[in-house]
Amino acid sequence: MIEVRPKLLYRVRLESGAVVTAGLGPTLRHRIARLVVGDGVLVSVSERDPHRGQIVEKA
Repeated sequence: MIEVRPKLLYRVRLESGAVVTAGLGPTLRHRIARLVVGDGVLVSVSERDPHRGQIVEKA
């Protein structure tokens, strides 16, 4: 994760080098998840918009 954005959005750099804007997935929304810059996360990228995704789990 490279940047924390307003409204629970995060900017994440993928292993491929692409940068996507991701929100918290449904499982992380119910748990209290603190994410800071530099944390490793698993992201599910949207098929419709490759620049958006959901953070599925914290690595």
